[in-house]
Amino acid sequence: MVPTARILADRRLLVSVLGLLALVNFVGLAMVVGPIRARVHALTQRATAASLAVSTATRDLAEARQTSAGSVQAVSDLQRFYTQILPATQPAARQVTLVRLAQLARESNLSYDRRSFALDAPENDGVLARTTMTMSVFGSYRDLRQFLYRLETGPDFVVVRQVAVVQGENPQDPLEAAVTLSTYHRVPDGR
Repeated sequence: MVPTARILADRRLLVSVLGLLALVNFVGLAMVVGPIRARVHALTQRATAASLAVSTATRDLAEARQTSAGSVQAVSDLQRFYTQILPATQPAARQVTLVRLAQLARESNLSYDRRSFALDAPENDGVLARTTMTMSVFGSYRDLRQFLYRLETGPDFVVVRQVAVVQGENPQDPLEAAVTLSTYHRVPDGR
């Protein structure tokens, strides 16, 4: 076989040119491909960050739309509450608290007396005024429970604020319950 040293000696010019080309190729790779690789890596990181930002913005937009839809629904529900559920005026509130509750007491086999009625002014430029009524009802425990159940599940907006039940000295005497109720209505200059 021919020794490597002899081949290098005979072909020194060719080997030198090939070595020089390999060195130029290596330097070219280091100076061109290295920065391109670094730039591609930086661009990939920017694209990943942008993709993350897009997904975050999309989620935020969906939440904002949901909040907006919830806000619109809340305004609609509040308007329906003001117009369809609450008594429209002070006389209508009085009708609910005095007449309707007396009717419910009779339907529940309770007798009643000592009704008192109070109208509270709206607080801090509020749009609602509270109408409060206290009434004493007499009857059996079952009838009292039926009265309170019908009151709470009825179509009128009435808040049971307090119930105080007293048993007489004789167990056969009917129970006496002092019931404090409230309802609200819009004030005339309210929106």
